Amino acid sequence: MTMADSDAPLADLPRSSDGLATTDDALARLRERLPRFLEERVADAGADRLVVSLDGGVETALAATFAVEAVGQDRVTGLVMPAFLSHEAVSRNAEAIATALGIEHRRMQLQPVLAAFQETVGGSDGPADDLVATNNALSRLRMACAYYVANTTNALVVGTVNRTQSLLGSVTKHGETGADCLLFGDLYRTEVEALARAVGIPEELTVETSGSPLHPGESPATELDVDPETVDRILRCRIDEGVDAAVVAERAGVDVKLIERLETWSERTSHKRCRPVRPSTGA
Repeated sequence: MTMADSDAPLADLPRSSDGLATTDDALARLRERLPRFLEERVADAGADRLVVSLDGGVETALAATFAVEAVGQDRVTGLVMPAFLSHEAVSRNAEAIATALGIEHRRMQLQPVLAAFQETVGGSDGPADDLVATNNALSRLRMACAYYVANTTNALVVGTVNRTQSLLGSVTKHGETGADCLLFGDLYRTEVEALARAVGIPEELTVETSGSPLHPGESPATELDVDPETVDRILRCRIDEGVDAAVVAERAGVDVKLIERLETWSERTSHKRCRPVRPSTGA
């Protein structure tokens, strides 16, 4: 397996026996480091604000919380961007988060935008015709909206993709990853959720809405008979530490074929983690 994009993230953090940064000490350091990271990005760019897309899930709630800690509630904009009626419940959660944080927030109904886009581009009569294409288009439309707001307010766009999503390709190329910074890019989902609990994000939000239908990225983790934390332990051990697949399987108490399946999925979606190829870099 190639390790080109898998340097051990945040190597200085104290870790639990399973290799994840979920110890009290690690979480305390992250609570200090991540807001400071955002503050530094704003200062380096000469920006005035931060923009966070809110989807009702734990990652975006935590990102907005850290954005407020970094630059203050009056310099953070939350965007809620539903497209279908099925998004209504999580959109209300997202708006409640923004209200609780005291940040400016805007709801943008993207269904008319998506319909106009599909009519203009052609080749589709509606969302049901090609669900993958529709979800990818929505993700890119949301990022375009976030950047329009950012450009008109001299702001930076905060991305909330975590390392689990990145390694398994559960993201849209040039969609959720097309931000000015990926706040949780070095953290596995298990670590983000542990950090959210430490910060005080409501437990019901963590459990019920993590993996919001606003961003239904494809992932093998939902297809496997194994809990998400085990998936994170496997990825950390196999990809970040380079431990032999058979050893990882024994440690995790799973069949080695599961390790191989996750590896294959990660390799197959590696194009989502790479910059566009140039003639000087080859295929």
